[in-house]
Amino acid sequence: MFGYIKPDKPEMKIGEFELFRAYYCGLCKCISARYGQAARFILSYDCTFLCLLLSSLGEDDTGLQPGYCITRPFRRIPVIARSSIMEYAAGVNVLLAYHNLIDDLRDKSPRALTALPALYPAYRKAKRRFPQLDKCIKSSLEELRKLEKNHCDSIDMASRPFSELLAAVIAGLDGLDGQDRQRLEQLGYNTGKWLYTIDALDDLEQDMKRGCYNPLVQQYLAGNKALDPALEVIRDQIGFVLRYSLKQVCEAYESLDIKRNRPLLDNIIYGGMYKKTDQVLSKGAGI
Repeated sequence: MFGYIKPDKPEMKIGEFELFRAYYCGLCKCISARYGQAARFILSYDCTFLCLLLSSLGEDDTGLQPGYCITRPFRRIPVIARSSIMEYAAGVNVLLAYHNLIDDLRDKSPRALTALPALYPAYRKAKRRFPQLDKCIKSSLEELRKLEKNHCDSIDMASRPFSELLAAVIAGLDGLDGQDRQRLEQLGYNTGKWLYTIDALDDLEQDMKRGCYNPLVQQYLAGNKALDPALEVIRDQIGFVLRYSLKQVCEAYESLDIKRNRPLLDNIIYGGMYKKTDQVLSKGAGI
């Protein structure tokens, strides 16, 4: 369900791309310093967006500093300095990645079997640092697994636990005022619904072939093996759900007092997320 929140790179100015990469590299270095080298491999664009969004609400400007990257060892690069927001996003990244691997392991993924032991020490550290957040993530995913085990046939019901998880994650930083927290919860909830729904649509054909649970199969194709006749209906109805969720995301975003980085955030929300929606809808869930 992760990996869909990305910038629209062709529409980015050079300075915007460099700034996004500075956040990405800064988060990577923060994960490495706090949780070890192995944890760097689970760095996600989604948590880079989280770090960028939360950093954009504060009064103090986020500083750039020179750094090095193993992919470009002979060239100094700008990175965002470590901060409490960066530390929070790093912990979120580790917790979400670990619990995602637990889900993959239940699906008998060889990758999860290899990656889980390597990530476990980082997970223990993140769990000690953010115990309530870990409980919230675990509880939401357990509720989601129950719905999946019972073959829930409603995308709205199936997406709710993940939506609540994202609401808690995006609004979970200490020190937020009440108004910002409420708006971030709305943004997080609708982002979660969008992520769960677009992932279900994107994986529809593959899940049908593998016999894996997918709420869209239960809702639209129960008892049927042919996808083609129902595909147009699925595109129309799920397209509405995706675009309505994005509309709610945009309304929550526009209500926030963004103090910096607005062009970059605009690019991700109005560009990257809408473009990804069009891409998944137009390819007809992989067909």
